[in-house]
Amino acid sequence: MAFSIQAEFPFGTYRARRPDATPDRVPSVARLHSALLAAAGFGPRAVESDGELGPCDNDEAALRWLENNPPTDVRIPEIRVSTNDAVEYRDDGTIGKTGKTKRIRKLPKQRTAVAVNGSFVWTWRESPPEPVAEALRALCADVPYLGTTESPVVLTAGEPGSDVEPTHELDTQADTFTREPGATVDIPAPGRVDELAAAHRAERSGKVGTSKAGTDERALSSVPPRRAVRPARYRARERHADTAPWTDVLLVPLRGEIAESSRVRVAVAAHRALIKLLAATDGSAPPVLTGSYPQGVRRTANRVAIHVIDRDLPAQLPGHGGPALAVLVPREAEPADAAAVYRAVSMVRELRVGGRIGKVEVAGGVEVVAGDRFWYEPAPGTVRLWRTSPPAVPDTRGRDGWTFTHAALLSLGFVWQGTPLITQPRGRGGQRDNGFVEAVTGAGAAVVAAHPLRGARPENYVHRVNPHAVVRPYRAWLSLGDLGGSQTVQAIGQSRHLGGGLLIPDDRPEGEWVEEQWA
Repeated sequence: MAFSIQAEFPFGTYRARRPDATPDRVPSVARLHSALLAAAGFGPRAVESDGELGPCDNDEAALRWLENNPPTDVRIPEIRVSTNDAVEYRDDGTIGKTGKTKRIRKLPKQRTAVAVNGSFVWTWRESPPEPVAEALRALCADVPYLGTTESPVVLTAGEPGSDVEPTHELDTQADTFTREPGATVDIPAPGRVDELAAAHRAERSGKVGTSKAGTDERALSSVPPRRAVRPARYRARERHADTAPWTDVLLVPLRGEIAESSRVRVAVAAHRALIKLLAATDGSAPPVLTGSYPQGVRRTANRVAIHVIDRDLPAQLPGHGGPALAVLVPREAEPADAAAVYRAVSMVRELRVGGRIGKVEVAGGVEVVAGDRFWYEPAPGTVRLWRTSPPAVPDTRGRDGWTFTHAALLSLGFVWQGTPLITQPRGRGGQRDNGFVEAVTGAGAAVVAAHPLRGARPENYVHRVNPHAVVRPYRAWLSLGDLGGSQTVQAIGQSRHLGGGLLIPDDRPEGEWVEEQWA
């Protein structure tokens, strides 16, 4: 019989920080274990020994059982990281001195939270021994919050309800380079109870350091040890549709904002870094990444694409909620080639862009989401349209009488060719291109508006410029019909693989009069 612990957040928000000070997206098993230990050591079930409170024998046994038995399944509800640039300040309790003036030192605190639509649930397929289950049920009732004190929680334990369907399952075979869609969370290792208890005793005895009241004090609170914490990978149980152009998205958090006009350069720098890393470790990079195919080898419709995702977009951003590098793996990639890309992405630490940008630092570990679950769903009462950002560049010179509308539809055809939605048209040249446009239109796609970007520097929107070619970046506003769902990540145009032509959501209220917005 299964056993579960369920966490409900009454305020609909979860607030916590990871060890690197970035927002925590999902409460980890290690955090749950620490909260239960705090309840056992300071709650009504605590017992006194040598003048100190601590867990009773039954509670300690339950916590040690949890160290050796991580949950086999978890349910992660729909979440959204809400970032806010506003900063509030709190008293630190220490004295700071500026010149002859003394005042209570204040510390900045950024207002960042994770909006939660539902409950987190940790499940064990085999129920623990009854004394352990009884102790966990009692301890859950004594946990006031999970994360910061601004994150109150209601924990309950027992048999999972029939409506609790896990979204992820423990992957015991995962290693450092496993990058299937899922979540990597910290779990307690054997000895975690002893580690935290020892740290608490050291704090109580004053062995971590003392500070005299003075003119310029510093807080001496110690950071909790993490030697008995290890990562575990929970694989998404629901596999995404294999018809999306790019089925997996590897998200690499970045430090600092990147302007739209610089995103192609950043994507090119990332592309070169990935190829260089694989050349150093594997000897070479696969064609699906380099774009250079040996003679006689069939070219895939799409290759690995690299884009910069702005923090303001409704996307499944990494835990820090800031900008991210998105490495899109195409559905046609061979498993061995995809694995090589995953390894390379996990090794990236910085991007050397050069020029005014210089270096872009990586701000954390890689996270993976499904290509057809990348964007958040549109709000009720809105219609999801799409616009190109950065601007797209036509894939071909075009045909007599063609406009940017035709160019956008043709680019969509190139992206979706080979899927059940868009079959390869017959013929070559104009016959083929018109066939793509007709097929895309038949799938319900339409261009609401398309305008050239006048006065633009082409090198800002295309990675390679033929000196004899005319490069005309354009912005487009599209409805995609049956070409992907409302959450599918896509990019169009000549630079779709290197930072250009990303289609981002542009949601509009139903019934709103649509006007052309770009000149």
